[in-house]
Amino acid sequence: MMQSFNRTTITSCLTVLILLLCTFSTANDLKEVVVLNSYHYGFKWTADINEAISEQFRQDESTRLFYEFMDSKRFHSDEYFQTLFEQYRLKYKNHKVDGVICSDNRAFDFFSEHGKEIWGNVPAIFCGVNDIGEQLDRVDSTRQAIVHEIIDVKGTIDLIELLQPELEEIIVISDKTLSGNIFLNQFIEAFDSKHRNYTYRIINNTKPDLLKKALNKIPSSNRAIYLLSLYTEHNGIPNEMVLESQYFFNELNIPLYSNWDFLMPDLIVGGKILKAADQGQLSAILMQQLLNNETIPTHNYPEDQIIIDEITLLKNQLSEEYLPDNILLINEDNHFIERHKKELTIILIILIIFIFIILLLVSDIIKRKSVEISFIDSEKRLELAISGANEGLWDIDLEKKTFFINEQYAKLLEYKTASEFRFNLSNWQEFVFSQDIEQIKEAYNIHRDGIAEVFQCEARLIKKDGSLSWFSIHGKITERINGKPIRITGIILNINNQKAFEKELQNAKEKAEESDRLKSSFLANMSHEIRTPMNAILGFTDLLIYGQLSGIEQNEYLNMIKRSGENLLTLINDIIDISKIESGELKISADKININELIKEVHIVGLSLCSSLNKPVDVRINPLANSSAEILTDPLRVYQILLNLVSNAIKFTNKGFVEIDYSIINDNELKLSVKDSGPGISDEDQKVIFERFRQVDESTIKKHGGTGLGLSITKSLVELMNGNITLISKPRKGSQFIVKLPVKTISSIPTN
Repeated sequence: MMQSFNRTTITSCLTVLILLLCTFSTANDLKEVVVLNSYHYGFKWTADINEAISEQFRQDESTRLFYEFMDSKRFHSDEYFQTLFEQYRLKYKNHKVDGVICSDNRAFDFFSEHGKEIWGNVPAIFCGVNDIGEQLDRVDSTRQAIVHEIIDVKGTIDLIELLQPELEEIIVISDKTLSGNIFLNQFIEAFDSKHRNYTYRIINNTKPDLLKKALNKIPSSNRAIYLLSLYTEHNGIPNEMVLESQYFFNELNIPLYSNWDFLMPDLIVGGKILKAADQGQLSAILMQQLLNNETIPTHNYPEDQIIIDEITLLKNQLSEEYLPDNILLINEDNHFIERHKKELTIILIILIIFIFIILLLVSDIIKRKSVEISFIDSEKRLELAISGANEGLWDIDLEKKTFFINEQYAKLLEYKTASEFRFNLSNWQEFVFSQDIEQIKEAYNIHRDGIAEVFQCEARLIKKDGSLSWFSIHGKITERINGKPIRITGIILNINNQKAFEKELQNAKEKAEESDRLKSSFLANMSHEIRTPMNAILGFTDLLIYGQLSGIEQNEYLNMIKRSGENLLTLINDIIDISKIESGELKISADKININELIKEVHIVGLSLCSSLNKPVDVRINPLANSSAEILTDPLRVYQILLNLVSNAIKFTNKGFVEIDYSIINDNELKLSVKDSGPGISDEDQKVIFERFRQVDESTIKKHGGTGLGLSITKSLVELMNGNITLISKPRKGSQFIVKLPVKTISSIPTN
């Protein structure tokens, strides 16, 4: 009978272990490619490359793209890249990636240093790395390829000579970035490759005021500007090349040439143009070939082409007769009507307006009233629309220093009327939470300087009662005089609920991650807890079968096998209890018991546990005065609750006492107390001690064993019985668990 029971127990244990540790996987042919960009989202060159990559993969349903932006123009410290490394390693820790496309230098350097650790030894394409020729030792030609970004400086110089035969000087504009220095060296080498009848001058400065001053001093006749690279900084933030070019060169009467397609049309005359889209498309094609295990060349070169902007060519009074063959002409100048279509349209509109004014003068008196009514209705509709959207409207005249808000704006901040809201440009900071003031200023400065198209930010505003509420603020400068803003208009929208929801999502995410970590720890610990008694059972069984043992030794080994089996059964019972609790299958049943006898049984088990652990701990009880003490409750669950608390107290108490106290209150409540002289529990640990798979710290598991389920099961059982459990404890002053359960005494139950 015992052997059959042990086999059943072992089989059940192994089944539970296999079910808990087994993982399932399904075949998935979907390939995933990461596009690692050196710069920030919205950067023009990067955007064109990414758009071309997306377009190439658009019809390829077997591949999914993920875009990452390193933002290395604004942030380039070692600490920042280390943070990116930690972030990407965590993000892709359990995520299989089949290939990586690196765009520009920073992405290549980052991938070379950290790529294998983050994504593994996956195929890679390196696009637009300017100094790649000096780092070929970092490229694995068997599974990696290069899309070179080589601008044809000599071809562009030759084009300038063709278009401007009377040329006296080329003004070379560059900056001090890595790519800027590389391009500048290429220009010097190309210029010196043959004798030329003109000179060149280099302006290599990233300070906007100095660069503007230097450009204004250049004579316009027989000059050309060759723009290699231009990134200036404003408050530590680099401005994009296309924006800087519009600012510095639009007012100059000097032909401008370059090699970048994003500077066309209406800025540069032309050049040997390299397109970001071509780089992106070629990178995508090569990655598709690598994913299909095809052999590809290590070095790949996208084609460049001479592209001329005809409008800009004519604007700079350059003749088309010098244009070479096989060029691409864009922004072409059409015939007179097409060229002056805008002017003719304006003239026609003016004539129509004059006719319309004459008609209005004739019927002004009749229609004025109708127009006024229509205007009032339109204004009401606008106000109703804004009110319905729960948005507040604001308008600031920076020149007159006046501030207008609508009624809805005031109501959002709990003011009755707009006139009650005493807000102006001198005291606006009093209505904004102090920690958000700088954020509003920075958002406005970025919009004012043209870096952002709109003014937008999120901030906490102070309502009439002094409370804070989150608002999304949007606006735009609507009027400027000589570049100086004089009016800005916008709206505010209450996003307090959205912020609360985001916080709840973050808390839920953190809780889920913690739960996942704890379950993993629990599985590892549980496998150890199961393995230990199993090893004892199997080991001593082998000794009994094959060893030459005396009767005393056989009896001792059988007892050890029995104890190990009991430990294993206890563990399995805990797991089954947790499963039943989670599935709602554990039921509470009421039966008549003598609480004194149940407490004595627990007391005997506690004494036995102290003896087996060889601990000098005094386990004592305070019995009820009423010797019968018969109550109606679930005896199995009361015994399980009390035994868990006593076992837990003995486990953590090395010396001193464990005291069991109990009483029946008002014939309807059983109060159980287990107090010990152990190490106590800190306030922080008390918050998690009843959670599943949790113990005070990891050293507790190593020292005392256990799965961290005991107190969790105890709390769940107490709550299923409509009771409650509390803990009173201080570090180094012991602990006391108090359980209160609703019961019925036999004497209080009415008889028929």
